[in-house]
Amino acid sequence: MAIVETEDRYPGAFDIIECPVCGSEEWTHLLYQGVFCARCNTQCTLREPAGDQGFIAEFDSKYTWSVDHGEAIPETDEYGARASGKWLGTEADGYERYWFSAYADHVDEHDCEWEPAWDRETKNEDD
Repeated sequence: MAIVETEDRYPGAFDIIECPVCGSEEWTHLLYQGVFCARCNTQCTLREPAGDQGFIAEFDSKYTWSVDHGEAIPETDEYGARASGKWLGTEADGYERYWFSAYADHVDEHDCEWEPAWDRETKNEDD
């Protein structure tokens, strides 16, 4: 028996989450440190939304290193380089991205033109 009991509260979440910085779907869990993108080292934390089934993923690029085709989350004085998104659903029914935003979008003096990796790929294919 483990000293600390843990519960897998968001089963299957890291099977569908893509890194918003580089687009990678590979995540590395460092025990007691967190979950990081295997390609660019962006940190991801999951938490429960209020009253909905699913999860909120918060991405912090404080630890991100440079990668090809990657674009770091814009940094703000108040929040740092952070973005978050909400996925609704369950592992059995599947998760669907409900919304996604960089924290810089919520600060008036910043014109945030940053887009997550999945939107950048779509735009490049259309050109």
